Parts: sequence; structure tokens; C-alpha cells
Amino acid sequence: MKKNIKTLYTATAVATLLMAAKTQTAQAATSNAETKTNSETTTATGATTTTPAQVTKETAQADVNKAQEVVNDQQAEANGAQKAVDTANQKVKDAQAKVDSTKATLAEATKAKQEATQENIDKTKSDISQAESDITSKQNEASQAESNVNTKQSAVTQAQSDVNTSKAKVDQATADVNAKQASVDNAQKVLDGTDAEQIRKNADDAQKAVDSDKANVQVKTTDATNKATAVSEAQKAVDTAQTAAQTAKTNSDTTSQKLAEAQSAVNDAQTKVNSINDQINSVNRIEMPKGYATHKGLASNLDELGKQGLAMNKYKDDEKAKQEKIELAVDPADNVKSLVRLTADQQKEITLWTAGILNDIRKQLGFSNRIVVTNKSLEFAKYIADNSTIAGLEHDDKALQDVSKNVLQIRIQSESIGFGGAQATMNDLQESVYYLMLQMLFDDADSNWGHAMQISGMAFDQMKDEYFGIGIRPQNNIIGFETFYPEDPAKADEGGRLTIPSVDTTELQAELTTAQSDLNTKSNALTSAKSANDEAQSALTTANNNLATAQTNLTNAQKAKTQADSDLETAKTQLTTDEAKLASAQEAVQALSADLATKQANLQSAKDTLEESKKNLARAESDLTAKQNALTEAENELKSAQDTLTSAKQAVSDAQAKVDSLKAKLDSLTNAEPNYESAKTAYDKAVSDLETAQNNLKSAENVNDEAQAKLDSAKSELAKAQAVLDKILEKERAEEALKKAEEEAKEAAVKRAQATHFYQTESKLFDAQGKEVTGYVVKDNQVYDAKGNLVGVVSKKVMTRELHRALVKANTLPQTGNESTVLAGLGVALIGLGSMLGVAKRKRQ
Repeated sequence: MKKNIKTLYTATAVATLLMAAKTQTAQAATSNAETKTNSETTTATGATTTTPAQVTKETAQADVNKAQEVVNDQQAEANGAQKAVDTANQKVKDAQAKVDSTKATLAEATKAKQEATQENIDKTKSDISQAESDITSKQNEASQAESNVNTKQSAVTQAQSDVNTSKAKVDQATADVNAKQASVDNAQKVLDGTDAEQIRKNADDAQKAVDSDKANVQVKTTDATNKATAVSEAQKAVDTAQTAAQTAKTNSDTTSQKLAEAQSAVNDAQTKVNSINDQINSVNRIEMPKGYATHKGLASNLDELGKQGLAMNKYKDDEKAKQEKIELAVDPADNVKSLVRLTADQQKEITLWTAGILNDIRKQLGFSNRIVVTNKSLEFAKYIADNSTIAGLEHDDKALQDVSKNVLQIRIQSESIGFGGAQATMNDLQESVYYLMLQMLFDDADSNWGHAMQISGMAFDQMKDEYFGIGIRPQNNIIGFETFYPEDPAKADEGGRLTIPSVDTTELQAELTTAQSDLNTKSNALTSAKSANDEAQSALTTANNNLATAQTNLTNAQKAKTQADSDLETAKTQLTTDEAKLASAQEAVQALSADLATKQANLQSAKDTLEESKKNLARAESDLTAKQNALTEAENELKSAQDTLTSAKQAVSDAQAKVDSLKAKLDSLTNAEPNYESAKTAYDKAVSDLETAQNNLKSAENVNDEAQAKLDSAKSELAKAQAVLDKILEKERAEEALKKAEEEAKEAAVKRAQATHFYQTESKLFDAQGKEVTGYVVKDNQVYDAKGNLVGVVSKKVMTRELHRALVKANTLPQTGNESTVLAGLGVALIGLGSMLGVAKRKRQ
């Protein structure tokens, strides 16, 4: 039986990615803007081509005003463009700083990731245990050192007390020597029989001094007792404070450990949330507008729905796919690496990725048919791509027919093709395929929605399964979407059907909800742990401060006790001294009544006693020197013990810092992968933001250059319009000046004419000198030359001898006014004139 093979060929009429289409749209917008600018420039330039003779002042002024408005507008635009450049430039600087910062962080994260071996993690944990044990050891050493300091401090206190006692003995011995010297002096005076009254007075004074000393000793004794009690209380406070500080330290260590554990738990939970979010964010699906299609075919308003589909779908970058490189071969046409070379695994990967989206589309549209991918469907698509010899974006009929013979017999097949371009990573390829599918689904009216029929599943609506594969032509990167139904499904299924990933994020969303809930719980626990740790740290600080205060109080109390003891010893010494003086004074009083031999014996006894007192003083001074040396040694030992304590405390601090550093290292190692991913994402985003900022800066600079050029052009047009107006104004001013000059000349001519008199007879015209004038015309008693210029007026009076002679000679009279009146007037004038000129005199002669 003849096999029925139905071949449905569909080709992408406009084989460009939507991104490329967007670029073209942007370029078109730019072209329109340039056309508009050129149009504006042409209009402005056109205004300047009109000659000044054809332009009125009002028109020229209007042109200037219009040009000025254009300049103002362009100036504002240029100012805004420059401001945009400044802002964009600052954003580039900020973005560069962010890149530098994230790059450093990424370098640290990369190093941590490289070091994050199990061996290093285990070693770090071991180092933490050792370091924590070291802290305990250092704390014990610090406690011992502190105890030693207390012991040495007590030794210093005792040594100081010994020194004070020895000094008091020296003082007492010195006082005794002085008293004995006074006894010697008194015995000598008694023997000599002098100062008897003074001796009696000395005895009274000595008694008063002893009474005062006894009262002072009582006061000093009470003070010393109180100071000793204060030392005892201060020591008890130190002991209590030390116990409290140790307890606070233990609590602090416990809460710190719990805080670290809570933080680690939060980090783990956050990593899981981030991982699920990354999965969700990297899942690409195509959302179909409601009403896009039914089982019966395409909707009538698919053009409008297509616009909706384009607007509501956008590719989401797949960070993992960005790391997968695609091999590019050299294109012989231009010697550039641009021809895609997919491995078998990469062809399978992009096919399964696309199949997941296509199956989701069918599910949204309510179709029962589903995409199926097998090894044979991959081979099917690869055969068509590898054996296509068509150079352009056209179907290769021969390859489409040969595949049925060489790979698998088919019952029905369909192909949609589109240009993908050079793809450096799997993410790039996914993006190209995604936007090709958008174009085929939502922008396919020119192909009568043939691509949409295949991609959406309508072409196989009655088929349960659509075998699917993607192939890329090796000579021109044309991507082929191949769907078919085999003649023998069993052969097509050899090796089993491949698992197609689902783009339904419902399960992931559920996982995210659970993970987020777990994160919230652990975050709350972290907050509680942090609060507890803060309280413990605060309590530790308070306990340490209390201990320090107690130790300071103890030191002060010990110093006060030492001083009180010293004061008591001084008071006692003074009492002893004064008692010795009293005894000596009393002996001197008694000796006053003794005989000479007794007085001599008393003197000798006083001298012997003085010598013994001097020896006692020497022994006391020697003992004081020894006690002072012991005090110096005790102080040196205390200083050494304090230095040891300081070192021990620093060792504890260093050990704690080491533990903290190791815990941070462990956290870095255990979270190296998410930290690296986070740092990588941040760095990539920073780089992307920098590129965007640089592109924005470049665009802003281009806009600024264009704005500045338009401003310069507008200024040039303003200058041209102003030049036209200036010429008109200049001409107007010149014409006004000429008109004014003419008027002034005319006025001057009139004045001159009015001052220039002519005389007219019946047929002749004479000037004031009597010269006959020809070529002039008289009208209304005004004389005009041949050009019509007013040159004078006709006068009735004869004002000069020459005129009179000319008139007489001409034997005529002026032709103005009534004849008789004129003659009469003339006669009178002539008589007057004759008299004036001496005519009568000549007649008499």
C-alpha cells in the first residue's frame, strides 16, 4: 500500500530575533529623529535663502524671533543633554566602583571555593576545637596570673607595711636619741645649776604633748581599724565579682556558640531559598494570552493577541547556562568565528529545554498532544540540518525528503526555521530559541500564522505525540524546529523517550514556601540567639566592669589602710618620743634637788643612755634599708606579675579572635558555593550595570553631541536671520536718513527760495541783480527751475539799483497785483530808491 506522507513546510519570512527587531525599531526611531532634525534644519536653512529684497522688516523680525525661539529650545535641550551626560558619567564612575568592589569580593569567594575541600573543612573544624581548647587553657593561665598579681599585690602591701613599721622604728629611735640628748643636756644644766625654771616648764610642756599624743593615737587606731575592715569588704567584693565574671564568661561562650550555630542554620536555609529562587528565576516559559486558540483553530483576533503575547513574555537569563560554552567555527565567508558547533549533548539539552516550553504551551491551550523527544528525533533534526545545502533562509526540500529515507519513515512532518546567529553560551542559544518561538507564535501574520500552527501544537492537534528535535545548520546557523509523527512509533522510541523538564514551577514554589518558612523559623531563632548573646555579652561586659571596679576599690582600700597604718605608727612614734621627753624632763626636775655626786652620776648615766639610743637608731636604720629593699623587690615582682597578667589576657583575646576567624573561615568554606554564586551574580550584575551605564553614557554623549550640533545650527540660522534683519534695518535707517536729509535740504531750499526774490514783467523775469533769467517758470508767485525745483519768489518791491535800471531799460513794469496799485507803489519805491541812490542829485547836475 502506498504510504501517505503529508509534508507541511513552514518558513520564517522575516528571520530575525525579536531582540534584533527591537534594535531595528530603535534604529528606526533614531532615523526618524535624524529625519526630523534634518527637516528642521532644512526649514531653517530655507528661510535664509530668501533675498533681503523680498523680505519685509516684519517678516525678517518674525524670522529672527522664530530662530531665537529655536535657539532657546535647543539651548534648553543642550543643557539637559549635558546634564544627562554628567549624570551618566557619575553613574559610570559609581558602577565602576561597584565592579571593583564586587570583583574583590568575587576573588575572595573564588579562593574560598577553591579551598572548600572536605579536607580543609575537617581541618578547620579541628582547628576550631583546638583553638577553643586553647582559649580555656589561656583563660586558666589568665586566672592564675590574676591570682598571682593579687598575691604579689598583698606582698607589696605587706612589704610597704613593713617599711612603714621600720620607718616608724627609725623615727622612734631618732626621737629617742633626741630625747636622750635632751636628758644629757638637762643633766648638764642641772649639774651646772642653770635654767631651773626652764627645766620645770619643759616638764609641763612634755606632759601636755604626751596627753595630746595619746588622744591622736586613739583616733589613728580607730581609723586604721576602719580601713582594715574596708579592705576586707573590698576583698569580698572582688571575690564575688570574679565569680560573677567567670559565670558571665561561661554564659557568653555558650550564647556565642549558639549564635554561631543559629547563623549557620540561617545560612544553610538562605542558601536553599536562594537555590530554589535561582531555579524558579531560570525557568523560562511562554505565557499564552487568553483566547489565543481553540481546538478548532486560530482565533480571529490573533493579531491583537500576538501583541499581548510579545508584551507579556521576556527571556530570563540562566546563570548556569551562561557557564556552558558553545564551540564556534570560523566562517570562510568573513574569516570570523561565528558558526555554531553543538555537541550531541548540547543538541539534546537545547531540544529538551525547548520541548518543556512547547509542552507547557499545549497544556495552556488545552491540547492533548504533547512533545516527545527520543534519540531518533534528535538524529532526525540533526540529519536535516547537516544535509541542508540551501544558503539562505529557505527550506531544503531534498533534506526534508531524504530524512524519511535515511533516518525514519514519517507520516506527517513540519518544519519552522529561523536565523539564530553566533551563540557563545548555552544561555545565548536558549535566548535565541526563545525569541524565535515568540516571533513564530505572536508575530507570524505574514506567514499566515503557519509557524504558530506548528509551534503551538495545532498542526498535530489530532496526534497524541509530536516527535521533536532541534537542529542547527552548520553553514549558516539557521535553527530548525522539526516535528513529525513516525510511520512506526516503536522505531522512533528505540532507546526510550527522554525526560523533558517541566517549566511548571508549582512544585518549586511549594518547595520555596517550605524553605522560606524554615528560613523564617531559623531567622527567628537567630534573632533570639542574637538577643541572648547580646544580653550575655552585655552581662559579661558589666561583670568585667564590676570586677575592674572592685579591684580598683580593693587597691584604693589597701592604699588607704597602708596610709592609716602609717599614720597610726607615726602617732605612736610621736607618743613614745614625747613620753621619753616627759621622762627625761621629769628626771631633770627631780635632779634639781640632788647632791653634786648624784648630779654627776645622772649626767654620766644620761650620756651612756644616749650612746645606747644611737646604737638602736643605727640598727633601726639598717632594718629600714632591708625592708625598703624587700619592698622594691616585691614591687618588681608585682610589676612582672601584672605584665604576665596583661600578656595572659591578650593571649585569651588572641585565642578568641583566632576562634572567631576560624569560625568565619568554616562558614566561608561550608557556604563557599552559594557565597561564590552570590558574589558571581553580584559581579556579573555590576559588570552588566557598568556596561549599561557606559552605553547610557555613550547614548547621552551622542544625544548631547546632536543637541550641541542642533544648537550650533540654530545659532547659525539665528545669525543668518539676524543678518537679514540687520540689512533691512540698515537700509531703513539709511532711507530715513536720506529722507530726513532731503526734507532738511528741501526746507533749506524753501528758506533760500523764500529769501531769493525775482521780478517779473509782462514777458521777462529778472533776479535781484537785474539780470534777466530764462528757463524758469512762475506759478502762484513762486519761481521754479527747469527741473521743477523752487528757486525763489516773485517780489513786488524793487530793492536794488541794478534791478531798477534793468526794469527801466526793459521799459516794463512787474506783473504782480493791480496795475495802478503796482505803478503807484513802483513810483513811490522808485522815488525812495532814487533818493536813496542819489538819482535826484544827478538830475540836478
